[in-house]
Amino acid sequence: MDQVQNMELSKDQIIQELIALLNQNQQKEAANDVFEMVTLIDGMGKRLEQVTEELSSVRKQLEKMEQEKADKTLKATVRKAVETLEQQCQKMKQQLFEIKTEVKAKASEIVAEAKAKGKAALHKVSEFLGIKDKLESVRENIRKGIAETEQTISKLDAFGSGMREAGQKIANTFRTFADKETVDYSKKEKKFSKTELVKKPFEAKKNLFESMERHLDTAIDKVNSLAKEPERMKEAEMIEPSMIGAVAEPEFQYGAEAFEEQYKELMNQIMKEPGKAAVTKRKER
Repeated sequence: MDQVQNMELSKDQIIQELIALLNQNQQKEAANDVFEMVTLIDGMGKRLEQVTEELSSVRKQLEKMEQEKADKTLKATVRKAVETLEQQCQKMKQQLFEIKTEVKAKASEIVAEAKAKGKAALHKVSEFLGIKDKLESVRENIRKGIAETEQTISKLDAFGSGMREAGQKIANTFRTFADKETVDYSKKEKKFSKTELVKKPFEAKKNLFESMERHLDTAIDKVNSLAKEPERMKEAEMIEPSMIGAVAEPEFQYGAEAFEEQYKELMNQIMKEPGKAAVTKRKER
């Protein structure tokens, strides 16, 4: 499965052959749609790998937090978020594996049929619409990932803010007991906290998920466009008769020339028959 997951569809020989066949048969829009669709699917796979790397980074931070005996609530929040996102990533990897397998199988089928039966088989690119449900399912998981990541970031913000405020209140309480002036921390520059450090990978994941969602929106648009290919082919066939007529126009000129040659031949025959010519002259008088 890893081999197919890491495979780039846009560089696959069968996909390239299908795109070439579409271009050769003046189906350039379909060729572009297929190329863009597989490129976007490849892009989603790369971004999913980036998300996985970011999660590994958070795992390392979590181990460090364990060693430093960080707050249990913070550790529990981060651990739960990481586990949920890892599960979602594995699910999306499986979905992308199924999509790549289906795209490659459909491309192989179309290429083989086009070679055996001709151009008409290329209308089957419309059947890539079959992967739309799978693409929408991946998009739904990505949207869940975005929502849960945003929730985790909010929790980390609230936790960090609460810890800072609690610490500041304790510090000011001791100052009061010591008859010292309290500090207005709102005017002080905020220090970079551990929660901010933990939050950064989650913010990166959110950006990657949002990028994947945009990729999926465009990929689904390309699948919808390919579904219209049989209709586009019919329109192209309807244009062909008028084009044939335009090409056939010189044949009409050739027909006129043939008629003129026949007319000259007839006149020569009349001129060769004196009797008939004399009768014609008397009638004219």
